[in-house]
Amino acid sequence: MLQSISTSLLRAFLPLVLICVVLLMSGCGGGGGGGDESSSTGSGNADPGQAPPPSYEPPPSDSNTGTSSPSLSPGDYASIQNCPLVGGSSAAEFKLLFINLDSAPYFDEIVSDAIENQFGALAPFVDYFSHFGFYTLETEGQANLGCEKGQDGAAFSCDNSKIHQAIAEQCEVDDMQGIIKVVIADMGYGASGGEIIYLGSDRSWPDSSYALQQLRNIVVHEVAHNFGLADLYDGGINTDGSAVAGWPSEMSRQWANLDGPGCSKWCNNYKPASEYTQSANASCATFTDRASCTSFNRTDAGECKTADGDSYACCAWSEDTTDDYFGSQCTPVWGTEDIGQDCLEGTGCFYGGAYGNNSWRPVKTWDDSIMYGAGHSEAFDTVSEQALREAIRCCGTSDDSTASCSAFRETFNNFLLEYQPYKSRIGSCGTR
Repeated sequence: MLQSISTSLLRAFLPLVLICVVLLMSGCGGGGGGGDESSSTGSGNADPGQAPPPSYEPPPSDSNTGTSSPSLSPGDYASIQNCPLVGGSSAAEFKLLFINLDSAPYFDEIVSDAIENQFGALAPFVDYFSHFGFYTLETEGQANLGCEKGQDGAAFSCDNSKIHQAIAEQCEVDDMQGIIKVVIADMGYGASGGEIIYLGSDRSWPDSSYALQQLRNIVVHEVAHNFGLADLYDGGINTDGSAVAGWPSEMSRQWANLDGPGCSKWCNNYKPASEYTQSANASCATFTDRASCTSFNRTDAGECKTADGDSYACCAWSEDTTDDYFGSQCTPVWGTEDIGQDCLEGTGCFYGGAYGNNSWRPVKTWDDSIMYGAGHSEAFDTVSEQALREAIRCCGTSDDSTASCSAFRETFNNFLLEYQPYKSRIGSCGTR
């Protein structure tokens, strides 16, 4: 059936526990967020197909990142041999390897759906479908591979170096970091982005249709983290009154679909803080002490009441940060007011992104973007799609050697090196 189908800054933040991922994404990921999930509360925003993204960690021990690593040249793509090609072409610039761990439930259906209904149907991937090759392999031994289930709904993960070793025993790969790897196993519900993407299936699901509904668009969501996109969805609320935060704002804003106040990456102007008038969130910046801030619009149990079921309508307190837009240590946990003006069509500038840090996102709700909530949306938002399109074009097509891609490649290489905790290369971008 399948046949048819700057490093220094990174080190500075390694001790921090950060956010799919999307994501991860945000993702995370990664992509995307995380935090002290054990102490978080809140309701109405958990995506059942998304797990809290992993903590920040160094690249895998067998990677070759670092300032001394040479940048890749246009046309320099990783190759895979001796593993079954199940979609696309072996000459494709981007290689995706789906790994079936211990006969994962619905593995064939999940892979077929990813190839046909995600990469083969969703913009911008469908427009570059010929530039992706899809492979599979089977392996076993979760314990020997260091695999563990996540806690509090987080996706499982394994020892990356052992997964790489298992791949090398079956496939001939000339650069392990140069391929995108998706491990699928019966290890709980959720997904996480990273150097290796981990995707949980569940043997107790009644049939493949149900499985695909639960995992809808999650593969492209996690892969998009590797291309430089952060999760847009909000996270929980700590019982101490702080938002469950991910990357520090100065770091998160490096991701293509997050920005600072005003969203100058895709908007030309924005309303000043004095005009932030949405009643549910406007009061936050007026509170000057922690008690007033963290008690606003919360239940006795410390949970946030919500105005519409999607967005938090309470405040969070930061002990050491004065927000650069609101000018206060007390900020909305999540904003749904658009301050952007003259923005890219279909976008705005909304407070919060990648699990509630002090960044700004281009869209408002779950339905607006696969990076917001993969299972809730049928498309990427305009900003995310545009960023994906440029990364694919300049890192995985013949355009990668053109003058039009030169500036992008330099900027993207710097992003991969200094801000992307998961991947050291994508296509012909990055370092060896």
